[in-house]
Amino acid sequence: MRNLRLTIIVLCLPLLGCFEEPVRDHLHIAFAPGPVIVVTAVRDIASPATAGDNPAVEARMDEARSDLATGWDRWGRSFPQLDAIAERITIERRDGHPRRGIHSAMVDSFRPLERLLGTEGLDAFYEETGGTRELQLHPAGSGQATRQQRETVDDALTAWSEEVSAYLEAATRLYAYLDRAPDRAVPCIAHVFDTHTEQSGPIDRHEGEMVNRIKETMEPVADVLLIDTGNAYSLNELSRLTFDTFQGRLTVALDGPILEIEGLIEGEGVVERPPVDLWRALEAMVGQWLAPDLVTAMVMPGPDTDQPEPDPVAFASLPRKWAPAPDPSMVASELSDRLQPESVYRVRWRTRPAAQDDDEIREHGLEMLTMAEDNLPD
Repeated sequence: MRNLRLTIIVLCLPLLGCFEEPVRDHLHIAFAPGPVIVVTAVRDIASPATAGDNPAVEARMDEARSDLATGWDRWGRSFPQLDAIAERITIERRDGHPRRGIHSAMVDSFRPLERLLGTEGLDAFYEETGGTRELQLHPAGSGQATRQQRETVDDALTAWSEEVSAYLEAATRLYAYLDRAPDRAVPCIAHVFDTHTEQSGPIDRHEGEMVNRIKETMEPVADVLLIDTGNAYSLNELSRLTFDTFQGRLTVALDGPILEIEGLIEGEGVVERPPVDLWRALEAMVGQWLAPDLVTAMVMPGPDTDQPEPDPVAFASLPRKWAPAPDPSMVASELSDRLQPESVYRVRWRTRPAAQDDDEIREHGLEMLTMAEDNLPD
């Protein structure tokens, strides 16, 4: 009965959207050819149903909705310092509740953006020379967590390290078995994912014990993304408040090809600053003992619509590597090392000449704001 219950929980958590953070922020900076920069900040507030029966989460979301409605939200307070040449504020409501606020602004120099980033925990430096541009971001100060929140994270880190160690031990046991019986990879992985195909088939008792042990150990690892009753934040959010100087997602769109990059994640025309939190640390850490990883393939922070749906056949065909599972103290040490921002996030790229002169670009300011909003990274 215990194994059956755990199987149902692991299957249903992503479908219920339990890993959605109640309030999410995204700051996007778009460098256009020429003198202008478009800055877009988005605050998303989850559905009221996300709070469930948790009064602390409900109060947190009520405050966020009230701030958004009155213009006293995070970005509503900081964007006026940009002295924008074009600006727009959009509040989206659903069922009468403010659910999304979008602040967009166009500036004609980096200086006001430097000030804004400084108030958000990042010292910024920008230079343009000889057809190239370079942006540097340096974490400044400490996180925003209270003393009590920091103590909560410190206390939980030891217990979570034990859970991660137990999960890695269970997963490496399965991978060691699959090295000896590679033809059993698809059936075993399909039962871990609870996603079955014509190729999956049944598993025997020994395989079932390994699969159920993985599910049993994955649940407390994923719990770091859940908000306990009576708390307003998940442990993962508290770790971000504790260790990261910038809260939220930060992306930068470039107007030319990248020449050098450091500390940032490269996408198609966009770079992203990775967050500093427990889940990101887990993703970075498990690869040295286990690849591909099972729990991060099944679960991610975000709403139910963004939860991954791994293909067991494709996953089972990936090259597997594993090493003896670390003990909890080693896991705690590795997590602590990764719960530190990089000293610098830097990108240098080749800029393109502007197709219009400065005055024409400014005249089309609102159109550029619309374009930036329409092209926000997923």
